[in-house]
Amino acid sequence: MLNEKKKKNKVLRRVLLVGSLKLLVFSAIIGRLYKLQVVDKDKYKTLSDNNRINLRFQVPTRGKIIDSKGNIIADNKTVYSLTYNYTSLNNFHSTLERLTKLINFDDIEINSIQENIKKLVYNKNYIVLKEYISWTELSIIYVNLVDLPGINIKTSSIREYIRGSFFAHTIGYTSYSEDKNTQVSNDLKIPFYLKGQNGVEKVYDNYLKGVPGTEEIEVNASGKFVRRLSLIKSKPGKDIQLTINSEMQAFANTTLGSNIGAALVVDAKNGDILCSASSPSYDPNIFSKKLNVESWNKILNTANAPLINRPIKGLYPPGSTFKPVVALAALKYGLINSEEKIFCNGMYTLGDRNFHCWKKGGHGKLNLLDAMAQSCDTYFYDLALRLGIDKIAHTAKLLGFGKYYDDFFGIPKSIIPNKKWKKDNFNENWQKGETLNVGIGQGFLLSTPLELAIMTGNIINKGHIISPNIIKSISGENINTNKIIYENNFEIEHLNIVKKAMYKVINTPKGTAWKSRIADKDYEIAGKTGTSQVRIITAKERETGIIKNEDLPFEKRDHALFIGFAPYNNPKYITAVILEHAGGGASQAAPLAKKLLIAARKFIEGVDTDPIVS
Repeated sequence: MLNEKKKKNKVLRRVLLVGSLKLLVFSAIIGRLYKLQVVDKDKYKTLSDNNRINLRFQVPTRGKIIDSKGNIIADNKTVYSLTYNYTSLNNFHSTLERLTKLINFDDIEINSIQENIKKLVYNKNYIVLKEYISWTELSIIYVNLVDLPGINIKTSSIREYIRGSFFAHTIGYTSYSEDKNTQVSNDLKIPFYLKGQNGVEKVYDNYLKGVPGTEEIEVNASGKFVRRLSLIKSKPGKDIQLTINSEMQAFANTTLGSNIGAALVVDAKNGDILCSASSPSYDPNIFSKKLNVESWNKILNTANAPLINRPIKGLYPPGSTFKPVVALAALKYGLINSEEKIFCNGMYTLGDRNFHCWKKGGHGKLNLLDAMAQSCDTYFYDLALRLGIDKIAHTAKLLGFGKYYDDFFGIPKSIIPNKKWKKDNFNENWQKGETLNVGIGQGFLLSTPLELAIMTGNIINKGHIISPNIIKSISGENINTNKIIYENNFEIEHLNIVKKAMYKVINTPKGTAWKSRIADKDYEIAGKTGTSQVRIITAKERETGIIKNEDLPFEKRDHALFIGFAPYNNPKYITAVILEHAGGGASQAAPLAKKLLIAARKFIEGVDTDPIVS
């Protein structure tokens, strides 16, 4: 009886133990299921969605860039690329093998694919297998797409620059956003998203780029499309209209030809840039497709720096084109009048040093108007010394030198030196001889062609100043930011004296640009020639005879400059021309500037001008 009771207790304990173990296991399973289905529901739903849902970006159409008359100069061109999705990674090698039998892949493309597949494992998005596929390749892929799991045909656009190199420096160029910049802005995460890298494309990128859209699609285990889940359409970028006239721009580039330099034409009334040519130039279309390092370095190392926007960024000694500034400063501070004469014997002596005039025998006695017309250096040495460097620098800044206008034109790197500048940069005191050099546009002085054009406009506009402007409208809405004309700090009488002096440069027999005059009295040109030295002429060379430009190595020849406007009585157009190492401003730059001013009248107003001199 006792043994039987012990046996029952033993069985009961075993039942309880097994039951407890079962209950414990069952509780663990229930707990785990609860955690998976309730607590971690969102987590696993996200993982599930990531495996079956692809997020595709819709790249917006980039806004067009058009000229002042509405002609398209930057447009979009549709291109096609093959991509491979992460969701189909297990099928990659078999898919790639089938793909290479259908279309050709070169060694560079194959190596690129092998590198990119490593990134695909990391970023779990998709990679580009082949860019810019042809129509023939496109049709072959479409026919066989059902047998290529994970393969998609990506439609995108690249920039197409209709006028090529003629607008390169103004418009700039675009390139695809790089992965390394993803932390800077969300939009940079979008493959095939064009971003402006220079010029108008860069400065007005926020207007041009538009707003990207998104599309969620469901795919099966093989990565094939099942259905669309959601769609937010992209918004196209805004069109931007420039102030530049395409015909005028083409003419300026053609006229510059093989010269190295810059040519500008500006609306004298409001500062609109009508043409801005920089030579040498480059074809911005080469940047529309991805450049490798070798190609980029080749462009960077091209002779004569074709990437530099010379009209805006080029820095040059202005030479005698700076003399109107010195003349106006002397009038402003009451140090000269239009009739006072200064004698020129061919040099100006300061201490134990002689500063030479370009005319060896001298000009004799000259008043301000004749000194400007004949570009007498001795006269302007005298004015500069009377003024001092600080008054000259102050006057230059009132006329627009060193001024910031907007992001397109940027902060000028020009040098308008004064005593403080010399102390800050060299820790030395300013010397009087340096003032004389600045008085004829040499020495430390450096300026851009744009600054010379704006200076000219501020002198001839009857006491008003202008600001440069490159944008006419955005999405059809006119831009009036720089149309406002402000009063400046000069007396009209003084401005008119300098303006008349510039008239005599071209329209009197002794004027340096007499050969560039025209017969049409309704369209007379006025201006100022300039020849800036880039080398030191020794005393010995002056004794034996100054070497002619054509006998010097190219890099030691003078720069040729000209600033001008037309018509004289009611200025409509301003021009600034610089030709690097071309020689004399009167013989080289002035004739080219004359052509530009005549062309401006033709292309803007439709009026022909007889170029023959009277």
